[in-house]
Amino acid sequence: MSKSERILAVVIAALSVALIAGTVWGFMTDAPARKKARQAVPVSVSASGVYDGIGRIRAATADGAIAILHVAFPYDAQDRQFREELSARRVDLKAAVKDFISGRTAADLHPSNENTVKAALRDTMNSMLMFGRIEELYFAEFEVIP
Repeated sequence: MSKSERILAVVIAALSVALIAGTVWGFMTDAPARKKARQAVPVSVSASGVYDGIGRIRAATADGAIAILHVAFPYDAQDRQFREELSARRVDLKAAVKDFISGRTAADLHPSNENTVKAALRDTMNSMLMFGRIEELYFAEFEVIP
């Protein structure tokens, strides 16, 4: 075996060891699962026709309390324009919910007033939408911490 063949064999062996070690390390540290988690894009419009893209919102009320809200609502899943508008206006809708919370006191947002809060928030959000209307809001989470 010539000198160049030995060098080539050593390089190939080193690359093979590095490749095998990297693969073993990746599986031991659960890299495939982490990669899938990074690649997963949160779906804000589900196939069932429930929009929950606004997500969980935590904001201070006018009197300093903290309100935690997770807003969702049903919509016509066949209405492509409304679905696209919801996706495009997600940030604006989230900001409107935060503004709504910050403009109310803890007493205004008390869970006993949930229906009133839902109606007012629904009207606020509907004023921002052009291609559809929100008929009913759901709060997956609704809490006011004084």
